[in-house]
Amino acid sequence: MRTRFLVALLLFFLHVVAPAADAQQPALVAEPDHAVHDTRGGGGRSFRIASSILNETRRVYIAVPASFAHSAPDRRYPVTIVLDGEASFGPAAAVSDELSRNGQIPEAIIVAIENTERLRDLTPPGLSVSGSSLSEGGDRFLDFIERELLPAVDRQFRGGPPRTIVGHSSGGVLVTHAAATRGVFRAFVSLDAPIHLGDDWLAKQLTASARSAAAPVRYVSLDARFGWPDEAWRTFAAAAPASWRLHRQNLGPKESHESMPLLGMYLGLREVFADYAMMAAPVSPTTSILPYYATVSASLGANVVPPRKLLLNVVEDLLMEGRGAAARAAYRTIVLGYGAPSDSVEVSGRIAEVERRPPPTETVEALLATPFPTPEQARAYLGDWVGDEWIRRDEPRIGRQTLRIRVENGRVVGETLYRDAPPGYRVRRWEYLRLTATGMTFGFMNGMRPRGVILFEGVRKGDALTGTVRFGGINFVRPPDMPMHHEFAYTRRRT
Repeated sequence: MRTRFLVALLLFFLHVVAPAADAQQPALVAEPDHAVHDTRGGGGRSFRIASSILNETRRVYIAVPASFAHSAPDRRYPVTIVLDGEASFGPAAAVSDELSRNGQIPEAIIVAIENTERLRDLTPPGLSVSGSSLSEGGDRFLDFIERELLPAVDRQFRGGPPRTIVGHSSGGVLVTHAAATRGVFRAFVSLDAPIHLGDDWLAKQLTASARSAAAPVRYVSLDARFGWPDEAWRTFAAAAPASWRLHRQNLGPKESHESMPLLGMYLGLREVFADYAMMAAPVSPTTSILPYYATVSASLGANVVPPRKLLLNVVEDLLMEGRGAAARAAYRTIVLGYGAPSDSVEVSGRIAEVERRPPPTETVEALLATPFPTPEQARAYLGDWVGDEWIRRDEPRIGRQTLRIRVENGRVVGETLYRDAPPGYRVRRWEYLRLTATGMTFGFMNGMRPRGVILFEGVRKGDALTGTVRFGGINFVRPPDMPMHHEFAYTRRRT
C-alpha cells in the first residue's frame, strides 16, 4: 500500500510540474515547501501561477480525487473553483472527498485561490461592497479564472467541465455575478452573500440573465445572516427557465455568518449535483441505471462518470441477471474512470463465464411488464388473506401479514400489509401478479440488493394459499449461512 501511494504521488508531482503545452499560457508551478492546510491530509498541494491579466503571481491550492493516479489517461475531471482559498480549501476538499466517496457528487479537482486584495477581486464592477468603489476588479478576476487558471488546470490536471464555483460572503457576491455573466461554469454555490446590496443589484442582474438564458444553470444560495430578500428570490425563480435548478435554504439560528461555510459547502455541493447522487438513480431495472447517467451528463453539459460504489453494484447485479455483455461494459466504465479494482481478475473471469451462457429466459424487466389479471379473472381472489411467511420452520404462525387484493379504478391491485414492520415499511404494493393453473404468483422488487423480484409462488386449495418464495429475474446464489427455505401460508377471510 505504501509503495502504491508513493508511486501515485510521484506521478502526480511529475504530471503537475510538466511544462505547459502552449508557451503563451501560464503554467501552475509547484511550491513543495509551502505548507497546505488540508483538514483531512488528502495530499493537497500549493502552486503559483503568473497572471498577465492580473499582473501578479497568485497562489492556488489544488487537491485531486482519489482515482487521479489510477484512472485512464484521457479521463477528464470536473473542476470546483473555491474562493477565499486560504480559509476555504480544507473544508472544500474535505466535503468533496466525503460526498464523492459516498456517491453523492462526481469526483472533482478542487482549486482554491488565495487572496491578495480580496475586496478588489471579489467585487464586480457596478456594485459597492463595504464602501468600495463601483469599479472594482471582479470581472478581471473572473477573466483570470476563465482564461488562465482553468486552462492550466485542464492541461496539467486533466480538468474539464462541468465546472463549479463556490464562494462565501463577498465570494458569494462574485459567484452570483458569475452566474449572471459567465457561461464557463455550470454550477454555482453562494454562501451567505449580501444579495441586498445596491438595491438588490445582484438579484436584478441574475434575474435579467435568467430571462434571456440559453444554457441551463444550477444555482444554490445557502444563508445564515444575509442571502436573498424573499421577494427578489420569488421574482428570480419565476423568471428562470425550467432547465435551471435553483435551491435556497436558511441554515437556521444555530449557524452564524462565520460558522456556516463548512456546512454550506457540504449542502451546496450536494444540492447542485442532487440528480447525480446514487440515491437519485433508478433502482430497477438495472439496465436503466447507466442510461440515467447519460441524461445527467447531458444536463451538466459534459460526461460524468457514475459513482464508483454504484457501478460496482451494477456489475454485480447484471451478472446475477445473466447479462454478461452489459456487465462488461459497466466494468469497463469502472476501470477507465477509477482504475481496476483489487479483485479485477476474479470479476473478469465471472463476466466471461456469464457471457458464455445462453440469454436469460426470465428477466426483471419482463416480470415487471407482465399485465395484471382483469377484475373478472381475479374475482375468486379478491379480498383479504391473513397469514404469515417464515424462514425458520419453528417461527410462530399468528397471522402477522395480510394480502389485500382489490379493484381500484377498474384495475386489480394487490399489496402486502406487514403488521409488525416500522410505519414506513408496513405496506408493500405488488408489482407482479399472475394467476396460474394451481393458484397465483405475486411479488414486488426487493427493497435492497440483490435487485430481483421477490416472487411468492402459491398453490390454492379452497381458502388456503401456500407456497414458497424466490428471487425472480436473477440467478441469486444464497450464501452458506442463509436458510434455503422461505415459505408462506395465508387463509382467505370471507366477509
